[in-house]
Amino acid sequence: MEDKVRLVEILFFIGLLLVIIFSTIPLFNINIPENIYKIIYLLVEFLAFVVALIFFFKIDRKQKLWLGWLFILLGFFIYLLSDFLDIIFKFENTQMLKLLSFILNFVALLLFIIFLSSSLRVRLSFNENFLLVINAILLFILILQVGILPTLLNSTMLLEDKIINTLFLIGDYMLLVVFMILFLTITTNFWGGEIAKNYYLLTLSIALLSISNLIFSYILGSYELFKIDRIIYLGVYMVIAYSIVKEGVLHEA
Repeated sequence: MEDKVRLVEILFFIGLLLVIIFSTIPLFNINIPENIYKIIYLLVEFLAFVVALIFFFKIDRKQKLWLGWLFILLGFFIYLLSDFLDIIFKFENTQMLKLLSFILNFVALLLFIIFLSSSLRVRLSFNENFLLVINAILLFILILQVGILPTLLNSTMLLEDKIINTLFLIGDYMLLVVFMILFLTITTNFWGGEIAKNYYLLTLSIALLSISNLIFSYILGSYELFKIDRIIYLGVYMVIAYSIVKEGVLHEA
């Protein structure tokens, strides 16, 4: 079991390292075709998905949480598909696919919350609910300030783009809220142990995905240095794939 996980760790590390190296080569005045970097990026992303798919089938389908992992995998596949269409075919409407991927991740986290709460009879205390509400309000104000209002008040942006961007922002907000709820549930009931660590990895990576989207799309705008935005998105999905691997190994054991 440990050998399989170690092999996956090595493969993922080498893959991400290759993407980082090829993204920084132009800084040393070494010209390489852009297509080489894009193909390597897609191959590493595809490798992570295939590995996740293999270990996904090891998860026990008799347990309800299996459905949440299915939505996580589907979200990964849709994101991979959007990158493939964007990079290979220059498809312009991949944002809708990425939005669908975010929705699938949201549904997955929501299912985890429902199933964990019902099976463990988890009820958050008044203080915990109070903190969640306060944080949710502050988070909404932040997203409203840095994203929603600038998008809606932008006179040069097309209405269609405004709608898509606003939906993305709302999706980011909802993902971060369910992340807080699920993370608090896990922390309260699963502190320590391999199962807890796995859910920590998953929830933190999805939260990082939303935060990265906010930073690169709405705060910084265009950010091409080292292609760091793509590297972070790839790294996040590799962590998501790794959490699927760990879940599959735990069930296999």
